[in-house]
Amino acid sequence: RAADMKACPIGADSACCKHCFMGPCRLNSKDPYSKVGVCGATIDTIASRNFARMVACGGAAHTDHGMSMLDLFRDVVNGKIKDYQIKDEVKLVNVAKSIDIPVEGREILDIAKDLYAELERTYTQVEGEIPFAKRVPAKTLELWRKYNIVPRGAMREIMEIMHRTHMGVDQDYQNLIHQCSRTALADGWGGSMVATEISDILFGTPTPHVAGVNMGFLKEDQVNIIVHGHEPNLFESMIAACNDPGMLEKAKAAGATGVNLLGMCCSGAEVLGRHGVPHAGNFMSTEVVLATGAVDAMAVDVQCIMQALV
Repeated sequence: RAADMKACPIGADSACCKHCFMGPCRLNSKDPYSKVGVCGATIDTIASRNFARMVACGGAAHTDHGMSMLDLFRDVVNGKIKDYQIKDEVKLVNVAKSIDIPVEGREILDIAKDLYAELERTYTQVEGEIPFAKRVPAKTLELWRKYNIVPRGAMREIMEIMHRTHMGVDQDYQNLIHQCSRTALADGWGGSMVATEISDILFGTPTPHVAGVNMGFLKEDQVNIIVHGHEPNLFESMIAACNDPGMLEKAKAAGATGVNLLGMCCSGAEVLGRHGVPHAGNFMSTEVVLATGAVDAMAVDVQCIMQALV
């Protein structure tokens, strides 16, 4: 499909605006200032708005993922979920210390509750600086403050950039790109970092492993199950299920010698580092691995699932 479908030349140059119903407006990237959109938007404004919305969408994906992990962490800490526990207490303490949460002489659960409450500000806060800004190297943070790009809160930055890219709001491409910087930092130092740290605390920090990679680790005599996506809690549950004696007996009763669990894409890379689970391939391999006919099931969650798979 990729070979047969050429990229849209207008979209490739970001010369089309679909942000209101007076359009879509198509400009000419080869003569960029010969005309403007119906509202008067120049190609600079249109291109910066389009880019900003991509930044917002990517930031929203990581922000939502991080919030899901934080919600899981909260329920584990409060005893509402019993199937997961804190596996890396050292990481928990170190993360708490990095954002100035007192840890000396305190119970792990008490530290964990404070950590949840503090990291929740990553999402709910509308002024100030997000918690993990305290980890930014001093000289870097000084520059961020100088240029006013320290994120206030992930939801605040994403909401603001979506508002400012609307027709008739922010027309200044430099100002729009400035907000892109703040939104991108809210992703990296907000949702993404929260997701990474909480995943390590709950499921264990990855370590170097010797592990198998690629489709050659599909096994002809076993039930091959691939887990693909971004949510490590799904994969951790699948590991437990595939090692359940009852499940193994069912596989053997069906004529297989066992269950072969493999990872794919991002959560696959996580469990390769945590458990040494073989990694069948990346995002671009998802259709190819199914085309082998050797995969009995592919479990997916919320991200990087191409519509062609379903």
